Amino acid sequence: MTADTTYQTPETIAPAPRQTLLWLGVFLLLLALGAALFFCAWVFNQRMQGFYRNRVYPHVSSLNLDLGGLSREEARQALVAAASRTDTGALILHDGAPAGGPPGAREWSLPWAEAGFTLDVERTLEDVWAAGRAKETPLKEQLRLWFHPQAWEVAPRFTLDLAQTRIALEQVAAEVSVPPVEPRLGLENGAIIVIPGTPGRVLDTTALLGQIQTQSSSAAGEMRLELLYRDVFPVEPDTTEVQAQAEALLSRQVTLSAFDVLTEQTLNWTLGREDFVTWLRLVAREDGAAAVEANPEAVPETLKALAAQLGDGRGFRIEEAATQVWDAYTGGGGHVTAYLTHPERLYTVQSGDTVGRIAANLGMPPGLIMEANRGVDLDRLWVGQQLTIPSQDVLTPYLPVPGKKIVVSIPEQRVRVYENGGLLWDWTTSTGIKDSPTATGIFQIISKEENAYASQWDLWMPYFMGVYVAGGNVVNGFHELPILQGGQRLWAGNLGSPASFGCIILGIPEAETLYNWAEIGVIVVIQ
Repeated sequence: MTADTTYQTPETIAPAPRQTLLWLGVFLLLLALGAALFFCAWVFNQRMQGFYRNRVYPHVSSLNLDLGGLSREEARQALVAAASRTDTGALILHDGAPAGGPPGAREWSLPWAEAGFTLDVERTLEDVWAAGRAKETPLKEQLRLWFHPQAWEVAPRFTLDLAQTRIALEQVAAEVSVPPVEPRLGLENGAIIVIPGTPGRVLDTTALLGQIQTQSSSAAGEMRLELLYRDVFPVEPDTTEVQAQAEALLSRQVTLSAFDVLTEQTLNWTLGREDFVTWLRLVAREDGAAAVEANPEAVPETLKALAAQLGDGRGFRIEEAATQVWDAYTGGGGHVTAYLTHPERLYTVQSGDTVGRIAANLGMPPGLIMEANRGVDLDRLWVGQQLTIPSQDVLTPYLPVPGKKIVVSIPEQRVRVYENGGLLWDWTTSTGIKDSPTATGIFQIISKEENAYASQWDLWMPYFMGVYVAGGNVVNGFHELPILQGGQRLWAGNLGSPASFGCIILGIPEAETLYNWAEIGVIVVIQ
């Protein structure tokens, strides 16, 4: 009987150790290669970190800006420039028109750039600068940072400036807030009554700011909020004693008159209970009782209402007239003479018109028409052209002196002086020559100088009274026969014929008499 027997020889035992050694060598080689690669990557990373020590790491971006390689200041400037272009969304406010407010819903869209929600450049810059610099950042992530073109997008940070948001809300508040109507006095069948006040509302900016602060986040976008309001109630003082107080303030009377220099009409008004009741207001005393006082700020509205009845653009010098009326009222009543104003006019050029002809027809010196139409070629007028004619107030700036008037007749070469409607004097005069005529119109005595000097002609004009500005610094007016430097009287034999350069010349005693009689504001009609 035989058996199969396998014998191991040295040749069959040897291959196993050699194979193991081979694999061990491969492993060690790979390990060494990996270590070398890791070392190279580490060295490369260290060198790159050193290279970018003072710069933003490459491929770091924010707001779609590649900030890699920029210094800190360069990155800041880039973010500041981007902030102005970044659409951060809007704050949308809508009004459901609660009770007491105006009807209909309204909406306001406030860009966040105006409402205080803006890019926080400094915090965003810190995040950009920190990208990849943290010690715990894996080497793999850092290596990716050096090579990948979109390695690190830094989310921008935003900040809410509550002070700026409040300013934006206050602009809306000015549109939607409704002040309360305080109790006021009125007349019913001539008797004083108290008209109750009504509540108002104001925008609750503090509550809205709280909502905005709560809902805002680091991300931009749209925020929609409904407006919030607080009711504001009028003061309701005890009005037991107000009727007697009000009656004392209503029992006065102020008469107002104004003289229209163009029509020579005196207009009169009487202000009484119906007017004064609108001036009165209720105020609360410290003890809670009501007191009645007159409000000077209400007087201009009364005067504007009177002026509106006049038509033709006429009116009062409101501030001046209101002070006069208020002084008379607080003095217990009285009479006020107010200045009546006239508007500028537009004149449409007609066929054959010249500046001189227009001036004569409208009673406005040509020099003043020229000054009011600077930039217009007045030597080349065309039909239909519109010219500005200054207000009559330019010629008559003072309150007219009642009862006095001077009339100059150019065709007759006469000066007639009237007082209280009666003729006082009738004198011969000399007005302007053809090439330098005396202007026609309605004027006033606007200045007085006992002995004026005319530098352009080197002569003296005794008892000079200015009447109108002819243009520039030239003033025409009344004066005695002028005196040349040598002492000779100019135009001494010419009275009764045009002789002057625009002034109105009187004889030696007449000029002094008129100078002593006329004061500033006396009306002068030249025709």
